[in-house]
This record gives sequence, C-alpha cells and structure tokens, in this order.
Amino acid sequence: MPILIDIRKLTIIGKLIQHGAKNVADALSTMADIKADIRIKTLSFVEPSDIPREIGDGTFHHVNIRLIEPPYGVFLMAFGDRTGEEIARHMTGQDVDGELNQLQKSALQEMCNILTSGFIDGIANTLGTTINMETPELAYGDAHSIAADTLSHIHDDSLSIVLDSVVDLHDEETEFQLRIFLIPDPGAFVNMLDKLDIEEIREIESVSGIHGAD
Repeated sequence: MPILIDIRKLTIIGKLIQHGAKNVADALSTMADIKADIRIKTLSFVEPSDIPREIGDGTFHHVNIRLIEPPYGVFLMAFGDRTGEEIARHMTGQDVDGELNQLQKSALQEMCNILTSGFIDGIANTLGTTINMETPELAYGDAHSIAADTLSHIHDDSLSIVLDSVVDLHDEETEFQLRIFLIPDPGAFVNMLDKLDIEEIREIESVSGIHGAD
C-alpha cells in the first residue's frame, strides 16, 4: 500500500533536517565550546538498499542508533578518517600519529554524542515533542558492514533521508564532513506529518539561521 503525504507538507522534511543541523551548531557551542556553522551541501532521498553507495568506498567511523519514540527508525552518521582525525585533534590538542589513541577515541565518542543528540533534539524541538534514542556507540567499518547493521531494523518500504553536511569551525581552518542518514518508520513518520496543520508548518518554515544546500 503506497504511503500518502499531503504535498503541502513535503517541505517540512527539509526544514526539520535544517533545524536539526542548526541545533548541532548550538550543541557544539554549549557542550564543547566550539563555535561552528553547519553547511548543508545536499539533501536527498534514497532507498535503504542504496545506503552503501551513498556512504562510499573505504572505511568510516560511524554511529548507528535506534529511535525508540516516533518517528522510530534509525539514525546513522558516518565520516571518514580525515574528519575523524580532525575531530580527535581538535578535541584533544594532539595530532594523530597512525591509529587513534585511547584519549582520542574517547574524544571522538564524545563528539559523536554531541552531534547525534543535537541533531535529534533539533528535530524534536521543532515538532514540539521528544524523541528518545539509544546511546550512540562509535564503530568503524566499510559501507556494506555499516549498512548491514543499520538495515537490520528497517522496513522494506522505508525511505532514507540523506544529508551531506560540513561543520565549519570559526576559529581555525578546520571542517568536519559528515554523512547523516535518517531512516524513520514510514507509518510513524507520515503520522507525525499528518498531525501538523498548514499553519504550524508555515511557523516552522519561518525559523531561519542555517545555510541551505550549495
């Protein structure tokens, strides 16, 4: 059975993602004393089976968490070695010499917690609700192993919202490149959108403060 969404409500998806990203910048400032801007390079929709291609070749740091409140589903964030090293260096003040040491791994985990909770809280705050989730656990692997773990809880008719974003730090020439995948339960996600009236959507759309896609 096809999923039907009022076409007037489709724009809210992009706004929710933008506000989630904006909240990441706020969380970085509050929790890690990092002044940063978030640039959304692209925002697209793909089938979950396309996730390995969207992640790319090579190996990646990633967090994969289940949302235990509507819209349910899975949140996935992946980033390459260069971004991992930049985050670790920035958080610890130590250059990465080969593999990450224990301090750098802990710093990377802490940053993932901030980025993940900031993004999900931003979406929840915009909708005037809460979205509880599992604790992020940092892992490392290739795109296919990441996708296999992610898709184990996903319905076949789900749709993945893919965000290609860059975190620009104000005080230095450093950027974190992140691929974010939000794969909500289709029924729960549509139900959340259906509960919004058009005036609420216009109010959400009026909130600004983040750069859109290039």
